[in-house]
Amino acid sequence: MTAPPSSKPTRLLWTLLFLGALLVLVNGTVIYAIQTAHHFLDEELGKRFEATAHTAALLIRSEQLDTLFPETVDPLDVDFDATMDAVDVGDAVREEWRRLAEGAGASNILLLDPDHRIVIALRESTLGAVDRATLDEAAFTRAMIGEAAHSPLFEEGDTYLKAAYAPVTQYDGRIVGAVVVEGGSTSFRPLEQVRASLYGAALLASILVVLVGLGYVRTQTRLARVEERMRHADLLATVGQIAAGVAHEIRNPLAVLRGASSRLRNLDRIPPAERSELLSMIDEEVHRMGDVVQNFLDLSRRADSEPRVIALKPIMERSLDILNVELSRRGIRTALRWEAEDGVCIRGRPQALHHLFLNLALNARDAMPEGGDLTILVQQRKTALRLYFQDSGPGIPASLREKIFEPFFTTRAQGTGLGLAFVERIVLEHGGTVIAGSSPSGGAQFQIDLPTAAA
Repeated sequence: MTAPPSSKPTRLLWTLLFLGALLVLVNGTVIYAIQTAHHFLDEELGKRFEATAHTAALLIRSEQLDTLFPETVDPLDVDFDATMDAVDVGDAVREEWRRLAEGAGASNILLLDPDHRIVIALRESTLGAVDRATLDEAAFTRAMIGEAAHSPLFEEGDTYLKAAYAPVTQYDGRIVGAVVVEGGSTSFRPLEQVRASLYGAALLASILVVLVGLGYVRTQTRLARVEERMRHADLLATVGQIAAGVAHEIRNPLAVLRGASSRLRNLDRIPPAERSELLSMIDEEVHRMGDVVQNFLDLSRRADSEPRVIALKPIMERSLDILNVELSRRGIRTALRWEAEDGVCIRGRPQALHHLFLNLALNARDAMPEGGDLTILVQQRKTALRLYFQDSGPGIPASLREKIFEPFFTTRAQGTGLGLAFVERIVLEHGGTVIAGSSPSGGAQFQIDLPTAAA
């Protein structure tokens, strides 16, 4: 049995969702890797420069701090000898810092007072002017309360720079200033190159996934068309193989019509009762031939309209209204039990569903020639509607439940074998399933599951 056509869009949807999720995962992984590497290098550089700044602060001895930070700062009361001592102390400190900077990879080391003035600088600062530094205020503030800190990474030209701060403490515990260590890292430039490469790879992967998705959609569309043509060709081949059976079904009514028409040639000598019976017979056989031809055409033709979202209950009620006279005339009592939302919808073709309900009801009529009960139960599942057509007839033998859906298979002398084949085809076209079984009363039961759709 051919898989329901609706399974193809479902598979296609899941495949596209998988490709989209894969694309998001790849790009997310690339972005996360770049951000993680950047943050790791930033923190490592900051910690390294914090340690360097702390070491540079310890290299300044207490007596040197007394010289560099004298208690008297009045410019009118400046001692020349003290000034020369400060210059000598600054040279000594810079010599210590020079060796430290070479080993730590720092570009500059500065000593700042609480007013941001530069007391000592290993070389001219990249942060500001000669006498006052423009610095990261938050990191400087933390240093002035006794905590080492570092500034965010900033870019100057083609170089990534960072500044670390450490407090300078006098022997009595007072914080008299802060040491600032400036420097950069060559590790960020390769990271930028890697980031560009990763972004390029992510872009190529995205394009590749999109192309694969488009190719898959195109291939699935073509395959669906090929499968539809093959399915239609197989159906026509089946119809051709059993055309002789159809000819036999039409030949029998023709024989009756021939006999009746021959009898009606002597119209004047036929009693009125017999005349009425012959006309009724002709009418009945003509209708039976029409049913055979219509079922044959319905089974072999393709769908002539596109499916759309429709409410099922009005279609079913209309079909039962049409059948009510015929079923009542045959002594069949019909009951509809609707155990679903009134406005529940499916995606399908109203005319095809109308024929589906007519065929199932007429099949129950033929199974109960002496009358009986036909119960139609509709229940709502999570994603589907389940329909039961239950009659009180003799039922269907288990050995025949798979064969009754084959075209032109019938157990009745007057049957065509097309009604249930037509039922199965309509159900499959709507993405559903149909199963034959036994009803609670012992008669036949047809269970149909149709997927629901949002209104």
